[in-house]
Amino acid sequence: MAKAVSRKAKQEGRRWQREAKALVALALAGFSIFALASFDPRLPLDEQESPVGPVGVWLGWAIFWAFGYAGFLFPLILILYGAGAFIRLRVATGYLALVGLGLLLVSATGLLARSSTPFAELRVPSGGMMGWGVVELLRASMGEVGPLLVLLTSIPVGFLFLTQVSYSALSRRATARLTRLFGRRRARTAVESAQPELFPAPA
Repeated sequence: MAKAVSRKAKQEGRRWQREAKALVALALAGFSIFALASFDPRLPLDEQESPVGPVGVWLGWAIFWAFGYAGFLFPLILILYGAGAFIRLRVATGYLALVGLGLLLVSATGLLARSSTPFAELRVPSGGMMGWGVVELLRASMGEVGPLLVLLTSIPVGFLFLTQVSYSALSRRATARLTRLFGRRRARTAVESAQPELFPAPA
């Protein structure tokens, strides 16, 4: 009995600690969203204004310089982490989450750098300096087509590390739901066609 009580007390202690961390993560996510959404990479740094103050301006500048628009992945991950403490979400933690985030950053920054022009003020691609480095490294080793294949493949692999959800299981669930949906429609159509007309057309 005493062991059960102590175990429950430990679980409660871990729960409030996890929820406290989640609230901090959600607050950081909101701060980052305001900083990124209000930052205009076309303007000089001294002309920037942010609803979260000078810290938000510098944060927006640093994230855009390093990762470009792919920097919006950071508040998204923070939101998923924070929400996971209150609702059941399959989000990895520890090194698996870092690997997944790293793969998503590499793929997102690289694809943005390949398909966009540099920012006027920052002098870097919209995928940031990370995107520029990824594209140049892959081009030097794999030519023009190889980097695109690597970057596109990294996206679903990164989501696998982050969510740990099997794509085959998702496809089976989707197939089963579609089968049930179409089965119900066919059964309804068969029943409606088998019913006699209440008001037959005059001869």
